Amino acid sequence: MKIFSILFFLISPLASQELVDVLWNKKNLSEPYSYNQLADYIEKSSKFDTNLKGKISIGKVLGKGFTTIVDQYNIYNAYHQEIPDFSIEISFENGNVIPDNTGLMLTTHPFWNIQFGIGKSFNDSSLDVAVILIPFSLMHKDANCVHTGVSIFSIDKSFNASNIIFQIASETCAYFKFDYISIYEAKFTDLKTNTNYKKNISLDYDEIDSFDQLYAKYQIKSNSFGDSKDFLTENMTIYGLIDGDKYLALSPCFTRLGNNIFCNQIVLPSYSLAKSIAGSLSLSLVNNKYKDISQYFIRDLIPQCDIKKWSNVTLENLSDMSTGQYFSTKFDYDESSITTTNFLFKSNTHDKKVKLACKAFPKKRTPGKAFVYHTSDTYLLGTAMNNYLKNNFNVRDYFDDVLVPFLDEKNFSEISKHSLRTDDVSRTPFTGWGMYFSETDMKKLSKLFHSIKKNKNSPYKFIYEALNPDYANTLIAIRSDDIYYNNGFWSKVFDKDIFGCQKDIWVPFMSGFGGITFAFFPNGMSYFYFSDGYTYSWNDAAMASHEIRSFCEI
Repeated sequence: MKIFSILFFLISPLASQELVDVLWNKKNLSEPYSYNQLADYIEKSSKFDTNLKGKISIGKVLGKGFTTIVDQYNIYNAYHQEIPDFSIEISFENGNVIPDNTGLMLTTHPFWNIQFGIGKSFNDSSLDVAVILIPFSLMHKDANCVHTGVSIFSIDKSFNASNIIFQIASETCAYFKFDYISIYEAKFTDLKTNTNYKKNISLDYDEIDSFDQLYAKYQIKSNSFGDSKDFLTENMTIYGLIDGDKYLALSPCFTRLGNNIFCNQIVLPSYSLAKSIAGSLSLSLVNNKYKDISQYFIRDLIPQCDIKKWSNVTLENLSDMSTGQYFSTKFDYDESSITTTNFLFKSNTHDKKVKLACKAFPKKRTPGKAFVYHTSDTYLLGTAMNNYLKNNFNVRDYFDDVLVPFLDEKNFSEISKHSLRTDDVSRTPFTGWGMYFSETDMKKLSKLFHSIKKNKNSPYKFIYEALNPDYANTLIAIRSDDIYYNNGFWSKVFDKDIFGCQKDIWVPFMSGFGGITFAFFPNGMSYFYFSDGYTYSWNDAAMASHEIRSFCEI
């Protein structure tokens, strides 16, 4: 089957006959389908209203095309063109297609893991088939990149499956970008005995203002957020402004084939947002549930670190990245070193990672005095929590046994409850990176951290301190930008004259590799963006939020 290897926008309408003919192998797939075409197809189609459950899996590939856009580290290999083998159960209800597992699916593929979101199904009565669209993501193993796409297949009234199309035209990945399309044989099995359907699932959006509507409504300067001149649209995944339980505005999810029609199903990589959540939030939860261990010494919890330079380093020092061990205090010097590269990418077992992390950097000064950014520090923080829980409470894993129940209680997405882990029996969570989130998780994170931030009596004291920074409890991180760090969170100091306030304004935030920011403004709003062009810019967003509701009135 012939497939073009270069993707481009199509503006012609999509005829149902054409799509179905391609799926049922009556016509060659020559070009990808834009999201505009798919949206038009959806609008003209009726919902597939048969309730059933089945299993979908793939067979041999019939054709594929791959166009590399960015490959900063020359990692491309032919196996990147292969969709991992999978078999997943899906339920059909009221036009929705609901995978049994919307979390991270580990695979035997040498490079990719995979995830499926909630999709849609349509009844094409003229052709007597159902057409199914399911969003999916490919995720790097041992790294946090996410490549987002849509799968398309069909089933007939006898539950035979057509071929299945996979196409990708977006990502949150600074160093590896590509366009992809393929078509595989597929098999669908009707699971007639299972009638446990998930109820009240909808892919419909609440009515959320666009940023253009926000600018007009509040008469504030346009292009102040992720649409500013600092960002290239092709590097932006999504951005939003949150107030309380709702979005004041939310961008589309941008792709090279138009705006993603499954925007509320996309997977967002944490990168170093995990340092704040898997690392510091988990430590706060352990402190609350068991005992405050933030001042415990690392040498007493991690045998591989039982050497002199770790004798007076605490878990809080790890969370602060102030161990007193480093090559240079110049920002990002240590994190860009070959030592860190070896830790991140050339040690895939816990034994190797923990030994490297313990020995990585020489001791230079007393712990707690200087911030130097080390992902290895946060990995040790997770290791220390695990060892404490195992040794004292026979609890195996801080992530699964402490953090995930908390996320469950707060109704976070299934994808948020997974972490990248080492490739050995221990399956140690990376802690400093490797979590994922959905778009709906952004509101939950905002609500959680603002509720902690404003409550002086919050039980999450470790996080409360991080979200209420001052010159006494933080360490300078990037002096030129007035950026500080404490307990796994960054903060930026704005001069009071910028906003016309009587005192300087501190804004705590989380930050992730490639261009990810989640900032918690003093007026109760939160602003986030996920991008991958190495751009970190949100001063204008802070000013715009202040103009909607003053930062001074706190």
